Amino acid sequence: MAKKALIVSFSFEQEPEAFEALRERGVEPILLAESERKGWGQQELIDYWNALPEKPEGILMGADIEIGAPFTEQCEGLRYISLNCAGCDHLDLPALERAGIVACNVPRQNFDAVADFAWGQILSLMRRIPQGDQNIRAGRWCEGVARGCAVSRKTLGILGLGAIGQGVMRRAQGFEMNVLAYDPYENAELVEKYGVRYLPLQEVLSQSDIVVITCPLTDETHHLMNEESLRSMKPQAFLVNCSRGPIVDTKALAKILREGKIAGAALDVYEEEPLLESELFSLPNTVLTPHMAGLADREIHNVAMQSAYNMADLLEGREVKSRLI
Repeated sequence: MAKKALIVSFSFEQEPEAFEALRERGVEPILLAESERKGWGQQELIDYWNALPEKPEGILMGADIEIGAPFTEQCEGLRYISLNCAGCDHLDLPALERAGIVACNVPRQNFDAVADFAWGQILSLMRRIPQGDQNIRAGRWCEGVARGCAVSRKTLGILGLGAIGQGVMRRAQGFEMNVLAYDPYENAELVEKYGVRYLPLQEVLSQSDIVVITCPLTDETHHLMNEESLRSMKPQAFLVNCSRGPIVDTKALAKILREGKIAGAALDVYEEEPLLESELFSLPNTVLTPHMAGLADREIHNVAMQSAYNMADLLEGREVKSRLI
């Protein structure tokens, strides 16, 4: 009898080859489609799981539903979680470990896509590209958008110089930028090769024209960008977040933007997702996108295939290199 895996990932849904990869390894995928679970949280998933007549051993999932102690305490049968993403802050890893559930992710597969997207955010925000598109469609030509901000030869501050941050840094070389970094781990090779300077957070914020957040969400980085740190930025500076929403205090950011204490912000991630209403919507100095930075065609496919292989390996009792617990 085939082992079963519940699929709870919209991007995985789009990859028929990944479904076939599971079937070829003797795994029967059970799809919980995104259209059936709009707005679901952990409790709705718990109810769905408990209503299944036969419990799968595995869940292959993205990052849009949390799993932790409520699930492990109310549900039975789950042994493995294969993440169709790199981030794992939506999993309560200690709770899963106590329940004997093994979890793994897919690291370093879509960092180029996210780094590309960060530069799209920078250019869209500083050169006012979305407003220009809206203007020309409304017959206003260049009214109010004739003057953007130059990007080249500015100072770029990167918060978190991991794989994505390094991708953003490398691309900055083409814009002849001075690059600053805030990261607890200094990489001498990056200093030598790219001339990046590691500085304390407040110095990076106060000296940068553009601040890009690429650090993971941890207890230490939660609300790293709060009212105090936002006020440390230059009035003419821009903030970009393509990492995790809770790193930025949304209420503080909206206040700072309304007061004109920074020039603008581009966000792809939010404290609450999906973001269906927000005070940010009324602010003209923002560019907002729906957590799409990693969703490039090649990367979606590669991540889905690897998460499928990971799921099959787990169900077969094989060791997975990207095991989290």
